Order: sequence, then C-alpha cells, then structure tokens
Amino acid sequence: MDLTPNSFTSPSEDSHETRIYSVNDITEDIKSILEAAFDGVWIEGEISNYRVAASNHAYFVLKDDRSQIRSVMFRHQKSRLRFDPEDGDQVLLFGRISVYNARGEYQIIAENMEPRGLGALQKAFEQLKARLSKEGLFEESKKVEIPWFPWKVGIITSPTGAAVRDIIEVISRRNSNVSILLNPVKVQGEGSAEEIAEAIEQMNELSDVDVLIVGRGGGSIEDLWAFNEEIVARAIHDSKIPIISAVGHEIDFTIADFVADLRAPTPSAAAELAVPELSDVMSQLRANTETLIKSVQEKIEGQRQQLTNYTNRRFFRSPMEIIQPAAQRLDDLNQRLARAPSQGLKLRKERLRGTVQSLFNNSPERKFENLKERLTDRIQRLSRVPEKTFSIKRERLQNLLQLLLHNSPKSSISISINKLDDINRRFIRAPIQGIKLHKERLRQASQALAYNSPAAKISAQSEKLEALTSQLIKRINSLTQFKREQLGGLGKSLNALSPLQVLDRGYSVTFSKETGKALKEIKEVKPGDKIQTQLSNGKLDCTVDKVFE
Repeated sequence: MDLTPNSFTSPSEDSHETRIYSVNDITEDIKSILEAAFDGVWIEGEISNYRVAASNHAYFVLKDDRSQIRSVMFRHQKSRLRFDPEDGDQVLLFGRISVYNARGEYQIIAENMEPRGLGALQKAFEQLKARLSKEGLFEESKKVEIPWFPWKVGIITSPTGAAVRDIIEVISRRNSNVSILLNPVKVQGEGSAEEIAEAIEQMNELSDVDVLIVGRGGGSIEDLWAFNEEIVARAIHDSKIPIISAVGHEIDFTIADFVADLRAPTPSAAAELAVPELSDVMSQLRANTETLIKSVQEKIEGQRQQLTNYTNRRFFRSPMEIIQPAAQRLDDLNQRLARAPSQGLKLRKERLRGTVQSLFNNSPERKFENLKERLTDRIQRLSRVPEKTFSIKRERLQNLLQLLLHNSPKSSISISINKLDDINRRFIRAPIQGIKLHKERLRQASQALAYNSPAAKISAQSEKLEALTSQLIKRINSLTQFKREQLGGLGKSLNALSPLQVLDRGYSVTFSKETGKALKEIKEVKPGDKIQTQLSNGKLDCTVDKVFE
C-alpha cells in the first residue's frame, strides 16, 4: 500500500465525502448512544477501591470475576443509603451508563445501592447499631419509665396483621377500662419506615396518651427491616411518650428494640407489660387498704394509751402545782429587778464621787495650792527660828563672856565681843537668804507645772500634728503625680502594643466559633465551619466555603 503524500486524495476527489470526527465529537456521540441504551439498569457486582472525596461524592470500581467498570455516586444519592459501603461488599446497584469526557472512559452513575444477601443486611444492621450506640441513643439513663397504670395506650402497627388483634385482645382482657388508640401504618416495604416515624410524631402531639406500643408480628430480616431504619430509631429516641418495642418473636432483635424504653419479646407480651391485670390491682388495693386501716387503728390505739398515761399524771390533776414554782420565781425576779436600779445608782454615785475627789486632789491647781501652803509654813517657821536661836546663842555668849571676864585678860574680852557681833549679823541674814531660796524654788515649780499642764501638751501636740499633716499632704501629692506620670507611660506602651492598633491599619483576626481560639493555620478549618472575624470596629460571622492551601 502506497503511503506517500501523493497516494492520499482530497474529499473533493472522492466519490463520497468522508466525515472526520474530533475527539470530543466522537466521545459525545458515544456518550449519547450509551446513555440512550442504558438509561436505567440494575448491575450486581463487588465494590473495589471505594473512596469518598472532600465533596462527599463516592468513587469506586464495580467488578466481577472477569470485568470491571468505574462508578460514581454523588453525595445527594449517597446520603440516602442505609449502610456504609466498603471494599469487598457484594451489592446490587441501580444507575445509568455515561461517559466521562475528560478521560474518555465510560462509567456508571449510581442512583441507588442495596447490599446483596443476608450477610450484607446484617452488616448494615451492625454498622447502624454501632453508630447510634456511639451517639448515646441506647443509654439506660435516657430511657423513660413505663407508667404503672395507664388509662390510654397508643398502638402503632399494621391494622390488618395478627399483632394488633393480639394486643387489643390482651389489653381488653386485663383491663377493659383502658382506652386504645390505633395509628395504622405499613410495617414493611417501601416507605414503611417513614410512616412509622411520622405516626410516632403524631402520637406525641396528643396530651392524653400514656404509653405507645410500636411493633409487628414475626418475619424474616427483610420483613422486619423497617424497624432497623435510622429514621425510626431517632423518632423513638425523641418521643416524649414512653415506648414499648414489640417487633417479631423473642429471638428477633431490631434497632428499635435497643432505642425503646422497654423491649417486649412479642406484641402480646407488650400488652401485658403495658397494662396490669385489673383484678390483681384491685386485690392489691384491697390488701393495701386493709393494711393501712389496721396500721391507722394501731396508731390511734397507741396514741389513746399514751394520752391516758399523760392524763393520769399528778400535774394534770393539779395543774396549779406547775404554775406555783414559776410564779414564785417570777416574784423573786421582780423584787431583784426593783432593787437593782437603786443599788446600781448608789454604787455609780459613790464611784463618781471618788473619781471627782481623785481628779480634784491630782489637779495642777490643787498641787499648786499645797505647795504654796507648804512654802508659807516654811517661811513662817524660818522667820521664827533665827530669833529663838539668836536668843539662845546670846545667853550662851553672855555666860561665856562672864566666864572669860573672870578668867581671861582684857584683850580676850575684845575678841569675843567682835565674834559675837559677827554671829549676830549672820543670824540676821539667814532668814532673808532662805526666803529668797524658797521663792526661787517656787518660781521653778510654777514654770514646771505650766510646762507640764494638759493645755501646754495639747498645744504642742497640735502643732506637731499640723506639721506632720502638712508633710503627709506634700508626700501624697508628690507620690500621686509620680504614679500619674508612670500610668501615662504604661498607657502609651500598651496602646502601642495593642492588637486594636494593628486592626486599625486594615488587618483582622479570625476566631473559631466552636473553640473561641484564634486561627493560625489553614488546617484548623474545613468547609462548612463557622468562623468569626474581628475588625477594628466590629465582628463578622462567616462560613468557610472552600479552603486553599
């Protein structure tokens, strides 16, 4: 075959015009053919390479022992799945065949997915059970106690099944006075879970329903699957009315059994647990009434016997004997109270008189008068002493002179006379000098009393207090000025370091709404997180749409 340029012919030279496709054109045509031919197909296979992107779209490969095909399930379809797919799961998938233009690959766009086989349903059951248990829907502390004696029982089940007949029959037999309110629902098949959840919400809108029985008769795991749905579990958990779960037989367990306030092995057992036997209640009431009457009678008899014992005591027969000692004690206290003021007044007057006398005796004026009297007395005594002493000495000298005149020469007489004159002069001066000395001492004592008087001391202390007050005021003013200047400096430093100054220049600080901490790294947030941005003059509440690294 000749492949030289001359061997090719142009379209104008050919008898028939040849169409040339672009890659995109041929891909679009293939896509249209596949989507038209396989618009809705069911495909069974095993999941492999299952992964969920940040957008919550799921990408995986569906394969069997000979072939494989790429698949995608977008997030709005994925959110309706009742289990979490994993690698190795055998599933039945419904979707349409399409082509991904960017790679030219055909793929399945899945719209629904169901696990295949009993093992797959059990796996979905275990996954939902583990997730709800982690959320705390099974905790005993959140369960409500079933009322002991209900007056109205609500039933949520199929209106045509054997379960509703068994429940009504048992309730009517045990207590025909109990009202029964039936809310009929589908208990299996498409939409049954939604009907059960809606019926529970409707019952909660009523104010007179005491307890709810939710359930159905026995069946396979597929038949009971409506009670394994998450929507039913959450409706039971949110119910304000206590709920008894009665699904299947005793060996059957559903998610509703774990969430309910009480699980019954069968619908008939649920009715027995909800409504007590009226005859048993009446018998118990009669027994309790007899016991109560007997107890009250024994209590009354005991009180009557005690009252008789009290009335037989002596002070009940002579009540005045109780009052007389108290009256005597009251009279004694009245007498003591009457005497107390006069005695206290006398004692206080005596103490006051002694205090006044002590103050008078120790007053400066009294001391000055005493000193003055003592000084006058001494002056008088001193004025009398020289004359008396001089008279005595003069007599002694005269006697001595006469003795000398008899026994001494004339010169000795002359000397003695001179000594006598000198002695006379000394005795004359002595009283005058004593008076001067006592006057000087009196003047010093007066000065000392004046210096030590209370008025002088108060005046001195007042001057000292004024001086200290002036110094304190000066010191306070100086310290206040220093602290004011120091505070001003600190304020300027804080203002310079304040984050608000940075915000004023156009910057901002972003905080996490959940933790309240400032965000420093991009990995601390993800799409959908609530954040708050602090500006210089306010705050902004924001939601993260996308994260760029």
